[in-house]
Amino acid sequence: MKGMKERLAKKIKLITIVSTLKQGLAHHKSKIDRTIHHIRDEIVAESGQRRGCVTPTLEDVYVSEQEQGHDLEEDKEEREILSEFEENCPPGGEDSVVFYATGLRGVRKTFEACRRVRFLLENHMVKYKERDVSVDSEFRDEMWRLLGRKVTSPRLFIRGRYIGGADEVVALNENGKLKKLLVGIPRAHSPCERCWNERFLICSSCNGSSRLMADDEETSSNGNMWTRCRECNNEKGIVRCPLCT
Repeated sequence: MKGMKERLAKKIKLITIVSTLKQGLAHHKSKIDRTIHHIRDEIVAESGQRRGCVTPTLEDVYVSEQEQGHDLEEDKEEREILSEFEENCPPGGEDSVVFYATGLRGVRKTFEACRRVRFLLENHMVKYKERDVSVDSEFRDEMWRLLGRKVTSPRLFIRGRYIGGADEVVALNENGKLKKLLVGIPRAHSPCERCWNERFLICSSCNGSSRLMADDEETSSNGNMWTRCRECNNEKGIVRCPLCT
């Protein structure tokens, strides 16, 4: 009986020692962790980095280099594809997509062709400047001047290069080249915040009437009480959206 008590006492003492050791190791680990964090904070403060920035590992650097190499290959391929097309830049189209179209349904074939190109651009979710030649004759004249002849819409330009009409754009989409041509173009996640993709706004000067009350000088010169609005300068009383045209 006495021997059993002695063995039991030794076990209890051993358990106490082990428990004390565990607590000591946990306390020591906690001190080491605090020291590491303190040293890291000092290094971050000295280097001027923001708190939470982590020095990249070799694996991170390798992955980053791979991504950069992939991006360079894509840029090179995009430039090669872009060079296949005629350099012909519409106003404001150096680094963007310009799309000449018509909103009139009078000629169904032309209207449907414009809708096909518009659908492809929206499907690729890129920002583009749509210029409706049926609403603004200046856009029509601009398109004719660029192509050197009287042509019908749609006509697509990407980064100052003439891509073509509906048939060419559809063919490029089918062989995957259109997607590569649109690499780097800003993404469009919602309609234009000013015109909601209508491309035009009601003139704020004449409220869409396209006429203004003439001043005394103009009235005395021609006898008319009304004069054409100088802001919209067209019979429709609308102005181009400054964000998406």
